[in-house]
Amino acid sequence: MGIDARRVLTGRRLLVTALAAAAVAGGGAATAVAAAPDDRDEGVPQGTRVTAMQAAQAALKAAPGTVEDIDLDDDGGAAVWEVDVVASGGVRGVSIDAGSGKVVQNRADRDDDDDDRREAAAEAKALGGAKVTAAAAANAALKAAPGTVTSVDFQPGDGPSWEVEVAGSDGTEREVTVDAASGKVLQNQADDQDDGAGDDEGDDD
Repeated sequence: MGIDARRVLTGRRLLVTALAAAAVAGGGAATAVAAAPDDRDEGVPQGTRVTAMQAAQAALKAAPGTVEDIDLDDDGGAAVWEVDVVASGGVRGVSIDAGSGKVVQNRADRDDDDDDRREAAAEAKALGGAKVTAAAAANAALKAAPGTVTSVDFQPGDGPSWEVEVAGSDGTEREVTVDAASGKVLQNQADDQDDGAGDDEGDDD
């Protein structure tokens, strides 16, 4: 029985073609993985999946009251949301795992100094009169400066406001001030600018 040379060549060509296709497919997959952009915003600890708004919600379930401050910390490589909640019995410090949303700590924050207690009481009073919550302020800030909220801090002052820090995917960080009564964005500036330097730049009327 003779050997059909054309069949052998055809078989070899098919094998070479298949191997080449596999190599291209493998290379393409590797390239796709290598080229896949990291959609996590700069300045945000790796592993952060829980938003500031979700952290506030989780903290309020653990300690009912009013959220005063939300801060994203990189605690030894583990991202944690530190949330201060003003409750009926005082201020509670609630730590939320930024990856899972699990409450890892819920403790009472006590001020031993009389001045600190008075300041805390005045701030709690101002916070109680605020119509805009920390979560609402975070949402308002994101509309003005898209990215990831990394901090929301209540500022009592003469005109209570929320100071929101937003990390952008381009590496920039914005500091957005939101009126605690109206929810209006009062200021939107680069985080490294002086208070006076960005008054005219990025303001949202």
